[in-house]
Amino acid sequence: MPGSAMNFAFLPDLLALMILIVILMLLRKRHPQERADLWLLGLFFTLVEAAAHTFYAANGPPQKILHVIVMDCYLLTGMIFVWASGVYPVSKASRLLYLSLNSLPLLALCTVYGLHLNRGIVFFPCMAAGMVIGVSTSLYLRRSWVAAVLHVCGWMAMGYLIHISDYRSAVYWSLCCVYATAAVNFQRRLPTGSTGRLAIVTGFTIWALCLFLHPWIVQYREYADIASHIWNMQKSLISIGMILVMLEEQVSSNEWLALHDELTGLPNRRLFADRLMMALDRAERTHNRLALIVLDLNGFKRINDTMGHQAGDQVLREVSATLRRGVRASDTLARLGGDEFVIVAADVEPGKSLDHLLETVQRTLDRPIVVEGKPMVLSASVGMAVYPEDAHDSIRLLRVADQRMYASKQRPGVQTAKAVAPLTAAVSDSQMAAVASAQR
Repeated sequence: MPGSAMNFAFLPDLLALMILIVILMLLRKRHPQERADLWLLGLFFTLVEAAAHTFYAANGPPQKILHVIVMDCYLLTGMIFVWASGVYPVSKASRLLYLSLNSLPLLALCTVYGLHLNRGIVFFPCMAAGMVIGVSTSLYLRRSWVAAVLHVCGWMAMGYLIHISDYRSAVYWSLCCVYATAAVNFQRRLPTGSTGRLAIVTGFTIWALCLFLHPWIVQYREYADIASHIWNMQKSLISIGMILVMLEEQVSSNEWLALHDELTGLPNRRLFADRLMMALDRAERTHNRLALIVLDLNGFKRINDTMGHQAGDQVLREVSATLRRGVRASDTLARLGGDEFVIVAADVEPGKSLDHLLETVQRTLDRPIVVEGKPMVLSASVGMAVYPEDAHDSIRLLRVADQRMYASKQRPGVQTAKAVAPLTAAVSDSQMAAVASAQR
């Protein structure tokens, strides 16, 4: 390009940003999600801006086309990250419309500034349109008076800067507000204590401050080098923060899967054993009773054989959702495996009848569920054991509930156990070993 030469000093930072983007793309394949796609899109525009910067002239103003690319990429990157960090209590479509409409006047401002059309008659219409759009979308799409007031304050500040012909400060003030919004949103959205959150919020805060101070920095060239290094540092900081967030979410997901049933989302056998031990310890301290209810669906194998395993999986998901609505928030509902579920009902007052617990389970299962478009009513064999009447430890308590459930299943015509059966059956060795292992 005439009048410009490539600035090789920017190449190491540009290469580092490209490597971080590649790492993020590789992680995204293993951890696909919409937010990762938005992060990659935002970093792509950051890469375009950094590449355009390398062709800036060493002295004098940048060429118009390069300046437009850089300014517009600043804005598009910021708006994409605002979208990715959004915590607005509105629908996805309303958020997208809100951000798109508010981007238009800002994009016009950045483009006009990039073309070096530094005249108030060009900037004021953009400012007026931005204020009208900001207030109306805040009231009708976000339904927030606070957002409307913030838009008015922000555009009025820009209007003052345009009035005194400080166009650079006006444009960079608007960009500062965009990146500050992203920093605040990420602070609110990402988990507390996350290392990635700290890196991302710090990066966007530095980004916003760099944009805010840019009009002052260009007047004092002796600070330009250190400002440039800080500018490039925050890009790497944000990229590393995004990688850390994805890794932290993957670890959190793995920890969740280790303690929950993947099909139904209920606690699995391992988490159930821990919850049962905790509930027994609490019952012993408070001198309350505890009920352990084991239920096994009747005829589930026939559903799998006649309708297929996909229908069987749907039945298990529907049953788990139905049971979850039927138990108390303080109770534990878990899936032990196959079509066997268990409920730990803690803090049962001494002397209180427990028949209502079995009746509640039965009424819950009596509600029809829809499987592949067909209504279906399921039944289950149920067994219950009570602490401290039947047993004082988790292994024996599960053994009693299991044998009563099996006794119920073996009686013809009985679909749920409402009476206590004699202790004649034995719990399976695998179940006893699993609980004993979890206790250790």
